[in-house]
Amino acid sequence: MRALFVVVSLLLSVVAARAERVIPSGKPLILFNATSVNPDCTALGNVEVRVVQGPEHGRVSVSRTRVFPNYAAGNLRSTCNARRVPGVLVTYVSQRGYVGDDLVVIEVFFPNGRAQRATVAIRVV
Repeated sequence: MRALFVVVSLLLSVVAARAERVIPSGKPLILFNATSVNPDCTALGNVEVRVVQGPEHGRVSVSRTRVFPNYAAGNLRSTCNARRVPGVLVTYVSQRGYVGDDLVVIEVFFPNGRAQRATVAIRVV
């Protein structure tokens, strides 16, 4: 019974998101960026990203870099939006000359135990 509770809890902690993006063939597309910072904009910990399903007609890169966060105006961390903070950036690039649809699924794990799953449908033109 306890094992079932743990599995259900883990499934409920993953938030699903679906998005559609359009990009010219061969051009880079930012799929996702994430940070985890304290109110003083210092890193709270590392955000981990896993590519669950890679694209069939391109490649995805995950890099640790400094990114601009996007906290809501009422959030204590919203002052961090004006500066780059430690984070992770997920980028897609199609195969050269490819035109059509592609799909990427990623899972993002935050140091506070929150998880997010994002499915991104990509139309390459």
